[in-house]
Amino acid sequence: MQDRGTPKPQNSPQFSTANQTACVRENSASAAEIAIVGSGAVGQFYAAQLIWAGHHLRLLARRDAAALASRGLLVYQTPVPQVASSQILPTLQIEPQRFEVATDTRSFRRTQELDWVLITLKTTALDRAEALVRPLIGPHTKIVVLCNGLGVEDRFAQWFGAERVFGLLCFIGVNRSDDGTIHHKAFGHVAVGHFQDRVEQRESLVQLFESAGITCERTASLLEARWRKLGWNLPFNGLCLLYNCTTDGIVNSPERREFARQLARESVMVGNLDLAAHGQEARIDPGWAELQLSRTDTMGAYAPSTLLDARAGRELEMEAMFLEPARRAKMLGADTPALTRLMQGLCG
Repeated sequence: MQDRGTPKPQNSPQFSTANQTACVRENSASAAEIAIVGSGAVGQFYAAQLIWAGHHLRLLARRDAAALASRGLLVYQTPVPQVASSQILPTLQIEPQRFEVATDTRSFRRTQELDWVLITLKTTALDRAEALVRPLIGPHTKIVVLCNGLGVEDRFAQWFGAERVFGLLCFIGVNRSDDGTIHHKAFGHVAVGHFQDRVEQRESLVQLFESAGITCERTASLLEARWRKLGWNLPFNGLCLLYNCTTDGIVNSPERREFARQLARESVMVGNLDLAAHGQEARIDPGWAELQLSRTDTMGAYAPSTLLDARAGRELEMEAMFLEPARRAKMLGADTPALTRLMQGLCG
């Protein structure tokens, strides 16, 4: 039996764990004002952790708006060391009166300026992002981009100014059921960076997520962190989509596992070339590629987001997750036979 009574992480606030909906913070004066734009699986999961920590949340939602307003947030958790609440609460339920939900950002109550706006939209919806986010922005509001792929922060920097833009890379296995409940399968830690790689700015976001019991990796280069995430997304979002299977169908097949290994290695190689081309000193260790396979071995039959989107007939996140990395590989003159094979399979 796994231990669900692990003490709160160091530097976290004191939490009440008397029941699943308890959410008490010793110093409520330090609670942040946060809006989440795009309340899918990832958005709802981290919203629940932040509310559990005592922060004030507003959620922009579409499909789940009615369920969130009536039932609240409901997250079924796997106990992992990276997420404090998961170690003591197998089910984390946040009552609807503890947060605000709306289908239009202009409908949120404006009692005070927002500290943070978290963007958890699919990259297929980024063309609408400026109009959704602009009503939420005050003079000091900071924007955190949690989307997958390359180049996603650039748009927000152009719209709202580079100094207020952050990137947050979520290393997590989480799915949303048809009834809107969230199922946390594995991991949950995040890599935190600032668009301009400013350390003092990065620390403010680290403090926010650590206050919610989320393990944070501090990255000196947001571009490096993006390529690290692609070390998983290219092989597993890509191959699960190509073969119409969950992750176990990749790691348990010798041929597909080797394909995934080559994709992970190529993502590290191209990422390091891209970092050098941008004049950055950061480099990704080659061992990162093998780590992605060993981590996936522990995830069971996990369905990545692109597979779920394909099976539901939704638009796929091709541009930022697959096409842009492939363009950069070509521009940099990289030899990427596995990535070429993947793109041929996905795009014809």
